[in-house]
Amino acid sequence: MSRRCASIRARVILLSLAFTALIALSVCVGSLIALYNSTTRATAQTVEYNLQIAANTLYQGVEEIDTLADWCTVDNTVRGFVLSTYPQRQLLDVYNLILNKYSSQHTARYLRRFLVTDGSTRIMQQGTATAQSLALTAETLPLLPCYDGLKSDSWTTLATDPLITAGSREIIPVIRTLSSSSTGAGGRVYIGVSSAFITDTVADYMLLDGCQLFWIMGGQVYAVENGSLSPLETVQDALGEGDAPRSFELLDQRTRVYSYADQTVLAYPVGSHDLYIAQTLPRTVIMSQLPNMLVPLLGALVAILLLGLILGILLRQMISTPVLALQAQLRRIGEGDFAPNPAIEWNNEMGDIGRGINGLSRSITALMERRLEDERQKKDLEYRMLQNQINPHFIYNTLNSIKWMATIQHAPGIAEMTMALSRLLKSVSKGNERLVPLQEEFALLNDYFTIQQYRYGGTITLDVTYIEDERLCRDCMIPRFTLQPLVENAIFHGIEPKGCAGSIALTVAHDPANRDVLISLTDDGVGMTAEQAARALTEPGPEEAAAKFRHVGMWNVHRRLQYSFGEGYGLAIQSQPGQGTTVTVRLPGAPTGKEPL
Repeated sequence: MSRRCASIRARVILLSLAFTALIALSVCVGSLIALYNSTTRATAQTVEYNLQIAANTLYQGVEEIDTLADWCTVDNTVRGFVLSTYPQRQLLDVYNLILNKYSSQHTARYLRRFLVTDGSTRIMQQGTATAQSLALTAETLPLLPCYDGLKSDSWTTLATDPLITAGSREIIPVIRTLSSSSTGAGGRVYIGVSSAFITDTVADYMLLDGCQLFWIMGGQVYAVENGSLSPLETVQDALGEGDAPRSFELLDQRTRVYSYADQTVLAYPVGSHDLYIAQTLPRTVIMSQLPNMLVPLLGALVAILLLGLILGILLRQMISTPVLALQAQLRRIGEGDFAPNPAIEWNNEMGDIGRGINGLSRSITALMERRLEDERQKKDLEYRMLQNQINPHFIYNTLNSIKWMATIQHAPGIAEMTMALSRLLKSVSKGNERLVPLQEEFALLNDYFTIQQYRYGGTITLDVTYIEDERLCRDCMIPRFTLQPLVENAIFHGIEPKGCAGSIALTVAHDPANRDVLISLTDDGVGMTAEQAARALTEPGPEEAAAKFRHVGMWNVHRRLQYSFGEGYGLAIQSQPGQGTTVTVRLPGAPTGKEPL
């Protein structure tokens, strides 16, 4: 036993240390996760802010170029030139107008081509690639990237200009169309924006080591590196779905989150067309912050473990003594001593266990006493049943002889009474079946009452006044010889003392409350007081046990019903002196395996 107690104490300490270590580890891990998330949010917000600044700068340039293209479609001079309504001698004015407009643009150095044309003979061009390009004619114009496109094709692709012979050939086409509703003539504004417009704008972008910058245009992803745009794949192929933006607590809900090569990518819209500037989050910066927290976290872990050790020692002192006392009490109970021990009923949780053990001891003692009393009553009942058993073989033959003699002598009453007695004795002898159907009990009762009718000269009657459901007679089970003692008691102690004719009414119905079966026997005899009714259902004393009524009477029937079905069943008596008596038998409503009746 000492080894077992030591083992329990060791388990308490080990569990305390284990839980303490688990808590400390959880605190460390939680702190690291919180630090990581906080650093990630701060880094993401910084990257988002830098992207916003770059996007705003790019937006100004994109808007300026779009405005230039739109100006060409509405300016009367330019329209007149393109739609062939402007005099040929004034073409120099058109050229100067376009040159001045081009020169006034902040983005002019990035416009490799800026031309307006009717698609055949009228072509006017400006731009940084004018001197580095092949001649533009009606045959070479269609060679320009996206030349036949619409306004919606602007800012959608990075293409190579095949007519440029020197310098950067990568351009982003910006297209506008002109048309005349009166003449049906048409023209086109074509601007080729150099990719340097993007790379120069983000040249001063603060990009940390390990990070990568992207330009997203027309659903295509381009890597911004070494002053150029390198096409990767489409957005769907290159960038996967990332974490929800709210997990980073981003500043602008328009910011999109993607993933690229196991890194998180933030993409911010330029604000015009389907253009985005994007950057990967600097993972190295985030991870470099984590080692700074390891030393304080390890110190906190050691402190929590020491507190856990102290807690384990205190728990051992608080638990060991009560546990030993409880074990001693359980050992006494195991040896057969069920006496309660008030010393184990402390004012704490251990005391609750002690009170439970003492309550269990009292319950076991009461159960043993009740079992002994039940066994004594059972043996007494079996002894009395054995006393009442006789071998009926000789009696059956004798009664059968009497019946035939009465028939030969034309005495049908004697024959009927003899047959009723014979059937009654046969029912007594068939004592193997403890429960019988209600209809079989009614047949036994009918045989008994036939004998009593001849005895009293027909002055008593037994009427079945009401049966709620005929199925009750077939399916309801009742202990054998339950109703006969009740009818006998009604005749001998109710109707006979009255000194005149009497009747007994029998009803069978359900209890509406719980569907139990209620069999009521009502006589119009002398009745009894409430004290007599209560005493009839209590165990008889030594003197009363010798009386005939008490021997086969109501207490015996009441106890048999309770033995068969439980304490909730049995007899109930309602009676008033001079007004008769009603005895109610309560039986279970539905036999096992059948639907409720």
